[in-house]
Amino acid sequence: MNCSCGVGKRIKDFVKSALFLDFIKGMHVTLGYLFSKSITIRYPDEEKWIPYQRFRGRHTLNMTSEGKELCVACELCSKACPTDCITVIPMEDDTGIGITDRVAKVWKVDLVRCLFCGYCEDACPTRAVRLSREYELSTTDISRTKFEKRELLLPESVPEQVHGGGIAKAKFVRSKDGIKIVANLGKMKKMRW
Repeated sequence: MNCSCGVGKRIKDFVKSALFLDFIKGMHVTLGYLFSKSITIRYPDEEKWIPYQRFRGRHTLNMTSEGKELCVACELCSKACPTDCITVIPMEDDTGIGITDRVAKVWKVDLVRCLFCGYCEDACPTRAVRLSREYELSTTDISRTKFEKRELLLPESVPEQVHGGGIAKAKFVRSKDGIKIVANLGKMKKMRW
């Protein structure tokens, strides 16, 4: 019985190799992709991906619409951080820049140590700390990975209301900090991965 089964397998393998069946199956898959629509993104020259709202990128500190800082320097974000990459030093606010009489004198984050876990965002009672959708964080200078309060208070490039998950037309903009890629959020098309 073992002998006949082995002979049948050898005959089947011979027919497959003589008729190039495996080669034909492989070419069918290849030609199927050859004539299908490409999903390549022309990044950064023409297009930029806008991440979903749940994406966790670089930290930001938020303000109210009147321009008051939401951070009350409670230090819960630094206590919740598993890698201890956030430093908060509180001070009394007699200038009126905060929503309470206490603001952060120093608010620093070291992105090299950060896990982007979102614990700081979850711990914040005033929604002052948010993880933005900024994902272009590569640099050759290690000092550019440490962000302080004045940099974190700058407005986000992608507002929180934009749903994301699509591709937007983009262009290069030169500034004193270098070249940045700016997306046109009005012309965004959804991607189907």
